[in-house]
Amino acid sequence: MRQAVCRQRRLHVTESKPMLRLRWSNIIHRITTSGPYVDERISIVVLTLVVAVGLSAVAYAEKSVPSFSFAPLYILPLALSALVHPLRVSLVLAAICLSLHDVLGPAPKLSIQHVTKDIITLFGFFFVVIVVNQLGTQRKRLAARAERERDDLAREIQMAAEVQQNILPRSVPTVPGFELAARMYPAKIVAGDYYGFIELPKGEIGLVIADVSGKGVAAGLLMPSIEVVLQMDAPRFRDTRDLLRSFNKVVYQITDGSRFISLFYGKLCPQSRTLQYTNAGHNPPLLIRVSLDPILLDKGGPVLGLLPPADYQSDKIELRSGDVLVLYTDGTVEAENPAGEEYSARRLATVVSSHLDQSPSELITMIHASVVEFAETPHLADDLTVLVLKTL
Repeated sequence: MRQAVCRQRRLHVTESKPMLRLRWSNIIHRITTSGPYVDERISIVVLTLVVAVGLSAVAYAEKSVPSFSFAPLYILPLALSALVHPLRVSLVLAAICLSLHDVLGPAPKLSIQHVTKDIITLFGFFFVVIVVNQLGTQRKRLAARAERERDDLAREIQMAAEVQQNILPRSVPTVPGFELAARMYPAKIVAGDYYGFIELPKGEIGLVIADVSGKGVAAGLLMPSIEVVLQMDAPRFRDTRDLLRSFNKVVYQITDGSRFISLFYGKLCPQSRTLQYTNAGHNPPLLIRVSLDPILLDKGGPVLGLLPPADYQSDKIELRSGDVLVLYTDGTVEAENPAGEEYSARRLATVVSSHLDQSPSELITMIHASVVEFAETPHLADDLTVLVLKTL
């Protein structure tokens, strides 16, 4: 057994040396045969011409003014060559530059001092070429790494967006005597808005619309907590204010007061055609009736997550045939046109009031088109989410 182990060790040692030599030869071969920007073909062609012109210009200056040495100027085209050419090419150019200097420059006196000066100059050229080549290689390596990390981040954000879309309702519930529709238009890949429908006891339906402070991924991370907590707790509370009191404590524990959520929660009772609601600092939904001013549903309390012992109130409204209830986020009414004017809830109410005969889905499409037309850009600065309830 011991002899076998010794043989294996000797075999490992003898095999490791060629592997080590092969590894170093690969490194040296790669360094001397590839420039940092070898893949950028067009740039290489252009810069090669610049290098050639630069070397020719310095050589011409050497010949035209024999009383002055232009040798230091060779460093400029050599440094440029080190960025785009294989290292061995740049080293050969450095030797050629020194030869041109001796041939075209002032007539040299063959001496030990002259030879020593040439050797020092050549090593100086080599040093500049190698340093610039390695700096360019490092820069390209870092750029490639940054690109990979950017692509990885983009994939993760896309996955987060897909998870978010799966959290949102895939369909709207069918409620006798009512028609529902909802849609979200994210400003970024991941949105900070949320809407949902919660099935409650006795055939009641919970209507939720929310907006997390901030935008993008940071805001979107709180969406799952909204979905999970409301789905679990909503059936346990008879009054909407009690639900939001409990939810406020949960949000505060999750965010430690660093973020907040504005949220509107309404409990629709189809039998009595009533809606009990609590508004936690959200944009007041608009209840629009024919020939009457819009009614703002603003009864409630502060946004969720800022104050752990916050108090909330609830209210109940009766819904009549033909009523249209519009729930929306601030991306709708705070969209600005080039002049800095906001879209406003008043303009939203006017648009809906003039199209009460349309279905909730058609109203949402029309609202979005109206906001985009007002802002004069299809790329809105904030998420736009609208939920519409129509009483039949």
